[in-house]
Amino acid sequence: MLRRPLLFIFSLVGLATTTASVATAQAAGSTPNRLEFGIDAGATFGLGDVSTVQITLPASRFRVGFLFSDQSRWSIEPAAFLSYTKVEDSDGVFTYDLEVGALYHLRPPADLFLRSPASVMYVRPFIGFTGISADDDTDSEFSAGAGFGIKIPWQANTAWRLEANGGYGFDNEAFRLGLLAGISFFTK
Repeated sequence: MLRRPLLFIFSLVGLATTTASVATAQAAGSTPNRLEFGIDAGATFGLGDVSTVQITLPASRFRVGFLFSDQSRWSIEPAAFLSYTKVEDSDGVFTYDLEVGALYHLRPPADLFLRSPASVMYVRPFIGFTGISADDDTDSEFSAGAGFGIKIPWQANTAWRLEANGGYGFDNEAFRLGLLAGISFFTK
């Protein structure tokens, strides 16, 4: 029933956790590493044989960014959206969207928290796996893309985050444009 998608999800989460742990261990230095926890609202516009629009408020995904160090411009960021819906007298529907991105910040992310804070722009290539499972019927798709965004400091260890991105779904051969607006919380 849901075994195959769940096995894949747990494998992908394990891989992302292992990758982030290794990256964090390699980047250990004189400055402590920060984590970036965030939630994003999103809008996606699919352009292909069948056009689609998806708007998800207040949050379309949860993400965790692993910054290598305060002076590094790189971070690894897995993100996930999971949903299960069951209506009486019908099959339950499990929807998932898992993504891993590598953010390259155009200036060190530590600049967000200096005495005169500065916004930090970034580029984010990503790969993703999206699927839906309803009892015996499953459908999934691999996608890849890139985004360009900005982190805008708001309060201590908190920043707004805005991003525009584009991606390609290989199964349905459709190009997607996306917009994300969210908030990030940084550990010290």
